[in-house]
Amino acid sequence: MVREKNAKIATLALSAVVFIIYLLDVDASNVGLYAGAPWHHRLLYHFAHASFLHALMNIWCLLCVVFKFDVSLWTLLTAFAVATLFPIDTLHSIFPNDCFSIPTIGLSGVCYALMGYIAFMVQRKVYYHSWLAFYIAIGFIIPNVNGWIHLYCYIVGLAVGYLNKPIKC
Repeated sequence: MVREKNAKIATLALSAVVFIIYLLDVDASNVGLYAGAPWHHRLLYHFAHASFLHALMNIWCLLCVVFKFDVSLWTLLTAFAVATLFPIDTLHSIFPNDCFSIPTIGLSGVCYALMGYIAFMVQRKVYYHSWLAFYIAIGFIIPNVNGWIHLYCYIVGLAVGYLNKPIKC
């Protein structure tokens, strides 16, 4: 109970920080993640957002996942690590196109990593995975949305969730 409480407090604080940074109107090129970006951009790109709706959707998703499911502070930090370690330079060398040159910003990578992690906790798994496949596909269709980071974070979140899944005796 205490570990979930710490995750909820951290999520509320993170949501407030994201909202405040949005109000400061931070330029995406100063913190965004792109091929060849400085190392500190990996730590900062989660906090900047392109629009109020973008920030609101990311915060809402994060709050829903953390408050509805058994998410500990370590799970939350793991999701941040998954999103931070996105292999953007490697993907850019394999697929040299413009999507990796545009700065990526937002909490969506963290949200997708958490949604992958909780995939084994949901009741209606086919329904859940169908909607997430739809959302990831939309990320590849809409311009200026980095569908690759959504796909990567979801798959790695699934792997981490599977490795931490309780074993039935």
